[in-house]
Amino acid sequence: MSPHIDLPTLAARARGLTTHLLGRSELETLAASDFGSFARALARTSAVPEGVPQAASIAEVQPAIRRMAVHHLRRLERWVEHASALDLFYAEQERRSLRALFRGAIEGAPAEVRLAAALPTRRLPERALRELALQPTAAKVALHLVVLRHPDASRLLPIATRTRPVLFDLDLALLRGFAQRVLRASRTGDRNLVAWGHGRIDMANIEMALSFAGEATELEPSACYLEGGKALARDAFVEAARAGSRAQAATMLARALRETPFADVLRAPEGDAVRLEGRALVRALADQQRQARIDPLGSAPTVEFLLRLEAQTRDLLRLAWGASLGVPASTLEADLVTPWS
Repeated sequence: MSPHIDLPTLAARARGLTTHLLGRSELETLAASDFGSFARALARTSAVPEGVPQAASIAEVQPAIRRMAVHHLRRLERWVEHASALDLFYAEQERRSLRALFRGAIEGAPAEVRLAAALPTRRLPERALRELALQPTAAKVALHLVVLRHPDASRLLPIATRTRPVLFDLDLALLRGFAQRVLRASRTGDRNLVAWGHGRIDMANIEMALSFAGEATELEPSACYLEGGKALARDAFVEAARAGSRAQAATMLARALRETPFADVLRAPEGDAVRLEGRALVRALADQQRQARIDPLGSAPTVEFLLRLEAQTRDLLRLAWGASLGVPASTLEADLVTPWS
């Protein structure tokens, strides 16, 4: 494994790995109205390297899906352990996972629910995620992050150890650490990777503005704006954050971003967070597919592979949970984010 692998070689290997991911039609075939049918169908695919028990439960299927993602990531890391695209990708996955873990600890959710959208990284592998998901309080989660030497631990600990930790404050701390790592990772990449990093910070600011809207907080919105994005200006962020509701904020953001690719992302009904994330992933994938055609030897094929893997993992986890809750297969199919090609 060489830390100095060149971009064209990495791009070629990423394109090869992409061919091993499930296509949209295969995922639609997996959509089932009962969990037993889903688990049996998943077991018949080659998506999960170690297989899935025929009579699997959600507690067995969920980590199997995460192992599948790790299997693909390790194959990429076999050629390059520290690539800017990987560092940026891992920063986002850790932010999302930790937010869910803190929310679960505050709300007392079962461990499997806390891990419903988690994707392991080098810093937070499956074992660490599971240990964090078993912690009874936000303070315990933060203390475990200190033991793990996570870079956000010092900023999270004072918030998590309050008598009543506030998820909004924890999320803001996670976002600040995320933005720092994104900017650091993207600076060492090519033009496409720099643009991807800016876009991830813009998306984080959009999410933060929507979180502010309609909430009673002593925080000043301007102080929560993340530097490093290009599309959403501070003034537009503050205006949306002061809106009376998420729906109003989403409308204001869509107007401010109407000349950017984010305008389509904000079509999610009333700023719905889950649909917003799904639309953002679809948009990012389309951008990277287009950029990979323009510059096939740059970072875009690697970023496209990482986003396709994220989309597949999200879709499989959503299909698993949907089937376990009896959600109609047609509804599950409609919410898939993996592209057709």
